[in-house]
Amino acid sequence: MIAASAEGIRTIFISLVVNVVLCLTKVSVGIFARSHALVADGIHSLVDLASDIAAMIGLRIAHLPKDDDHPYGHHRISTLATLLISSLVLTFCVGLAWHSVSSLVVGSRESSPPDMAAAWVAGGALILKEVFYRYARRQAERLGSRLLMANAVDHRADAVASLLALVAVMVSRFYPSLAGLDQVMGLVLAGWLGSEGVRLFRDACQHLVDQAPDEAVLKDLSEHILAVPGVRGFHAFRARHLGDRLEVDFHLQVDATCTVGDGHAIAGRVKAEIRATHPEVVSILVHVEPNEPQHLKSEGHSGIK
Repeated sequence: MIAASAEGIRTIFISLVVNVVLCLTKVSVGIFARSHALVADGIHSLVDLASDIAAMIGLRIAHLPKDDDHPYGHHRISTLATLLISSLVLTFCVGLAWHSVSSLVVGSRESSPPDMAAAWVAGGALILKEVFYRYARRQAERLGSRLLMANAVDHRADAVASLLALVAVMVSRFYPSLAGLDQVMGLVLAGWLGSEGVRLFRDACQHLVDQAPDEAVLKDLSEHILAVPGVRGFHAFRARHLGDRLEVDFHLQVDATCTVGDGHAIAGRVKAEIRATHPEVVSILVHVEPNEPQHLKSEGHSGIK
């Protein structure tokens, strides 16, 4: 597990370095080469950078041991990082969209096609991102990491953005009358990236206010309970996000004749079963109750036929 975590951190660190270089290169060349599309592509690399930082925090800082000041751990630090970086992405997108619209409305007659440097950078980024997507995907599949798989998908999205930027630059170069296409593509990418930024911001806010995972995840988590020998039922099952991890609690019914030790052992087996199939669950709180009528709830699940 430690070795797999170290490999995952190394993969994300390489991704972080690549995205920093691409972001700076795309934005700087895009500005000097007068390519709105390439600047937008650079901002998309900033979105990937946000994903990398959140993943690094999730794998390292957010998993620091509990302490007196943080008795529930540090998992929400990754959510806070995503919230702050998504706000930065939204700010960049608004500025880019405004500048693209201003260029189309005010300077459409004087607009000149972007320099070929923008095309070279977009093409190089397209190849690099596609190669890194394939590498990150193989690592995610080999290590069984959902976090790494999500990170790999971000690389594929960045490759698509680079392809769109490349098309816009080349069309503007070979068809000067369509030089405004670069500004249009910059506006389109700003809208696309803005929607991604809104999604990141919204998800971070929902996680900070204890949003429950999807219904399918809740069912998958709870279906392992009744299968454990000694369990007679459960109710009040709930879960919430802790950064990229989950916290679960529920009431568990066992035979009324069970000793405290037996009930504790059954609860321990239930926890082990959930953790074996869902390693993203970092905390499980089980309240053990006797299987008596006053403890059976209509919203619960009973193993008694």
